[in-house]
Amino acid sequence: MGIRELIVELYGQRLLRKSALNIRGGAGVFERVMSGKGYLNALEIGTYRGVAAAEMAQYAAQVTTIDLRHGKLERDGEKFDRGAFWRSLGVGNIQLKLINDDAEKARLINGLDFDFAFIDGAHDQSVRNDFELVKRCGRVLFHDYDPRGQKELDYVYDFVNTLPKRQVQVLDIFALWSSA
Repeated sequence: MGIRELIVELYGQRLLRKSALNIRGGAGVFERVMSGKGYLNALEIGTYRGVAAAEMAQYAAQVTTIDLRHGKLERDGEKFDRGAFWRSLGVGNIQLKLINDDAEKARLINGLDFDFAFIDGAHDQSVRNDFELVKRCGRVLFHDYDPRGQKELDYVYDFVNTLPKRQVQVLDIFALWSSA
């Protein structure tokens, strides 16, 4: 049983709402992109409930996930213990780092060693800054690569389209950038 199925069994389908795993085959994208690649340290920008981090933890020795201390989860008034959630799934290789702002995020990322990155943070012009911070790992997966005419999502779509086409593989609403 995969993480997605386990989450549904333990928590119901509702917990996957707004999750990268739930939208148009997202769980399959992580498996396709990460399975068998031998990733040691994966980095995620934008944690929300931690569902994608749990999925990535199946394919990497360690996952570090970064979110704003007062991000979407807190702004929505949602009480959710990500650590307890991961433990309930039997996942113990995730570190959550809560930050206050982009400057703190940059300092943190500059001190990390990682070989895969997943960007699913703010869907605005900061996607470019996030990419600049993580591209040194050589493989970056973007979520919400989707031209829906929604201004907040169009930033991701428009930015990814500035990258060299030969380095980008489109996977529905995901886009995988590889330096090689």
